[in-house]
Amino acid sequence: MKRIDEKLKEIEKEYLELQEGIEEYSNNNMKSADLKKRGSKFGIYEQKGKTMMLRLKAVGGELSLKKFKSLSEIMKKEDIPYLHLSTRQNYQLHQVDFTRVKSTIEDCNSNEMYFRGGGGNTFRSILVSTYTGVEKKGGFDVMLYARMVENEVFFMDKAFDFGRKLKIGFSNSLEDEFVMAVQDMGFVAKEINGRRGFKVYSGGGMGRNSKIGYVLIDFLPEEDLLRAVKSMIDLFYDRGDRINRMQARLRFLVEKLGISGFRQLFLEYFNRETIENGKISEIDYLKKVDKLAKFELEEETKDFLHWKEICVKETKFKDVVSLVLYVKNGDLTVEDVEKLSRLMEDLKTPLIRATINQNLVIPLVHKSALSYIYKYLNKEIPEVVTQTISIRGQIRSCVGAKVCMIGVQDSVSIADAIGKELDNLAKEYPQYRKIIFKEAKNIRISGCPSSCAGVPVAPLGFIGLKKKIGDKLIDCMQVYMGGILTEGIQSLAFEIPNLILPIEEIPILVKSLFKDYLEALQTYDISFSSYMYERRLEEFK
Repeated sequence: MKRIDEKLKEIEKEYLELQEGIEEYSNNNMKSADLKKRGSKFGIYEQKGKTMMLRLKAVGGELSLKKFKSLSEIMKKEDIPYLHLSTRQNYQLHQVDFTRVKSTIEDCNSNEMYFRGGGGNTFRSILVSTYTGVEKKGGFDVMLYARMVENEVFFMDKAFDFGRKLKIGFSNSLEDEFVMAVQDMGFVAKEINGRRGFKVYSGGGMGRNSKIGYVLIDFLPEEDLLRAVKSMIDLFYDRGDRINRMQARLRFLVEKLGISGFRQLFLEYFNRETIENGKISEIDYLKKVDKLAKFELEEETKDFLHWKEICVKETKFKDVVSLVLYVKNGDLTVEDVEKLSRLMEDLKTPLIRATINQNLVIPLVHKSALSYIYKYLNKEIPEVVTQTISIRGQIRSCVGAKVCMIGVQDSVSIADAIGKELDNLAKEYPQYRKIIFKEAKNIRISGCPSSCAGVPVAPLGFIGLKKKIGDKLIDCMQVYMGGILTEGIQSLAFEIPNLILPIEEIPILVKSLFKDYLEALQTYDISFSSYMYERRLEEFK
């Protein structure tokens, strides 16, 4: 704590400069672009309505019960109406009044939730597989390694002064390997003869000129983890493009040098680096499991069983499950956060995790608590239950133009319209409702060309734009298809040149594609991802 306190004192000046900038901006003495320069490095941005958004980093989206409860208290104290779960597992505080930014930062810092990075040209939030440490299958727990890296990088000033952002992630599962392959640096858990290490990807990324990364190191021993991260930070700080912003991401340097040349350059940095891992503390999940509250079993209704089937995932612990809470648009009011923290207290569960799909997962819940949870949510936050069983709840979208300063289209309302069409399709084909529900998670919608919704890895994605048709500027979306990663196929989504459609036609297109997919299933077994990859090859060359 002393080390952190000293670093916070160092950057206190920057917090003050941000607050001064906000005051100048509100008095029309500073431009929006200049305010962004002061706030973005902390993940703090202006949003529509003359308020601010504060992006709170959390390694792997994990917050302890204590921190989650503190967050609800801070939101009430600072009059913050809601938070948004981002696709990078962050907790974004929205509509923060200009006058309350500094005090909110101080409140969060005092509860060990720090603002450094998370936006701008910095080391961004670390992604981590949601079920690491608790799931039945998968490699060793990577959360402890991600925590160590975050704790150490916090003190590396170079990591917060790049030409562009740097993103890394950790996976304990091959199911998440695609996510790691589109990071600047992605680590996939790997064991050889009982020795822990990582397969390391580099040079991936989403956004303009999205790329699937290359395997930089086939096996990195765990003891060399921080050494590898520090080497990449130094390399990117020294060699990243600081002049041409459009060519400043790490992937462009990889493409320029070629993977062999880039690997050689990385190894030059790596071989002269001497830093050692920080403290890595094993997480005692069994101790947490022993403290979970147990409840009297109740009669299981049809609606409860339907909900349970969708949102419950078995863990490696006896009579303990992980619980998914589907959150519409990733938005939770301050009242919702408070009610969820009370539920966690009742369950005596120690932590909660935000997912890349903008939902929440409580990793450890005793099975006997499920009927209690169902009743509690139905009474206190009924939308969480309805979203759990709603096809719309599976569709991922960014916050859209109503909130985001750079948004072009209202991605949220488009997702709502798609959800209605898929609900109608499920009524037409009730025998396929489970399949439609399952595959709807592959639809991703972004209100602009940014990658907030993860369109570049989507089997079916949409990006908002405006297009002149005749004499009118029309609200449209560019269609993307074919994002997939299997052993045989690795492909980002392809922009389909002849599919730029008015937004009202998008839900109709999605329903049509899903209907065609269901008809294909009657002939042969194929995943939706594979089907969309084949469709774009066959029909949209």
